[in-house]
Amino acid sequence: MYRLISFGLVSLEHYDPMDDIGSGETPTSYLSLPEGGAIDNFGSIQKHPGVVERVKTITIYDDSDETAVNLYLQLLALRGKRDRLYRRTITGDIHWMYARLKEVKAKREGFAQKIELRFETQEAFWRGDLGGQWYLNDGEYLNTGLALNSGQTYPLTTSPMVITISLGATTDAGRAPTRAIEITISAGASAMSNITITRANGESITFSGTVDANTDLVIDTGSMQITNDGADAYNDLVISPTADLATWFSFLAGDNELTISFTGGGTGKQIEFRYYERWY
Repeated sequence: MYRLISFGLVSLEHYDPMDDIGSGETPTSYLSLPEGGAIDNFGSIQKHPGVVERVKTITIYDDSDETAVNLYLQLLALRGKRDRLYRRTITGDIHWMYARLKEVKAKREGFAQKIELRFETQEAFWRGDLGGQWYLNDGEYLNTGLALNSGQTYPLTTSPMVITISLGATTDAGRAPTRAIEITISAGASAMSNITITRANGESITFSGTVDANTDLVIDTGSMQITNDGADAYNDLVISPTADLATWFSFLAGDNELTISFTGGGTGKQIEFRYYERWY
């Protein structure tokens, strides 16, 4: 249970709120059989809605007509804008996702102004806390689940090396898999190659090229891009057959045991993970 509380920096917390908090329609695809029945083309894969329309109904009321008009015009000016839509859960947690304000509907009735805001959300899951380093120039808003030095950088002192990334508990209601992960591997004082990252009982990714000394390899599983010292290195990436077409690598609720192996010695090698927790 939650309330939509703001769009960008504009508050949506006005009188008599009514929030559309349904899941949205999930896509389906079937192949009809001649003898009756059908084959589910998605098999056992859990599918999620694409663009979902969410409606927020509020009432603007103020002792000053001028203040009420200014509040209405402020909301009207957001029509067509793409920004972060924030929600607050019943437990006080703040989550967000990207959305576009599709329409502002309003009818004048008496002294109070009822307004209907129609958003189109663009993500399957809400984003929660940021895991990984938060940098002051990230363009993030304060009080949105950010913490400085959140400790997702690990030195690579030996190969193979086992580390554990913990995303709450497996019993956390509403927690979704995290599939957009930015992985940065720093080579340190000497080159490294044949880098493989494997999640226990899950996917693995291998970079078959060489990362030169004092340069970084960046693997972005959300945008599905990989750069080696800033240059495209997609052709050197090998993805395990266990990865589905929608993701290269993912973290699940609970403990995610990772094994990182590589070739090359020297000091200063490390791996960093940046991601948002995901919630239904």
